[in-house]
Amino acid sequence: MMKPLDLGHQKIYICPNFCMLYYLENAEMTECMTCGHSRYKPRTGRGKTLVAYKKLRYFPITHRLQRLFMLPRTAEHMTWHQSHHVVDGVMVHPFNSEAWKHFNSVHPHFSAESKNVRLGLCTDGFNPFRSFAASYSCWPVILTVYNLPPRMCMRPKFMFLSMVIPGLSSPGWNVDVCLRPLIDELTQLWSSRALTYEETEFYYESGFDVDYQ
Repeated sequence: MMKPLDLGHQKIYICPNFCMLYYLENAEMTECMTCGHSRYKPRTGRGKTLVAYKKLRYFPITHRLQRLFMLPRTAEHMTWHQSHHVVDGVMVHPFNSEAWKHFNSVHPHFSAESKNVRLGLCTDGFNPFRSFAASYSCWPVILTVYNLPPRMCMRPKFMFLSMVIPGLSSPGWNVDVCLRPLIDELTQLWSSRALTYEETEFYYESGFDVDYQ
């Protein structure tokens, strides 16, 4: 459904024990460098197609963030966090928090541009088969755009699915292994930025960074 909109996804093979991704410099490996587990299931019959034990689905985030600036009704809300008045002693949004203020003081160049995108990351496992008897669970990783006001940033259409970590079980402390494609993309955006266009009363170019801390 997303591919015709240039919002496709990547399939990345992963060790069944969440030790490593078969990704970039390790893309051609056939067994895990940590636990030695095979990348592919044993062949059965005469089939020549290799079937991996586990695949991670990754949905790149850059193009989806750019689309927030391509519609006037969303572009105007991307600077809400700067124009909204703070009520002392009342926290209605992460921009009221001490962590937000601390980040602004550490990165004044980033915080000077209100259109720079700030993201929150969350993940939790669920059983897709709706059966408590099955131990299978998968883990979606969701990004929330904190530039938007509270009434928008927690709505499903502004919560971006960035990847689905497959089961059978939780990745546990190895979740950082699974997050590598997302971290790589966000690091690139932080260092080199991405040129995008903002739809307003007239057209002009605007660069934006992404904060993933």
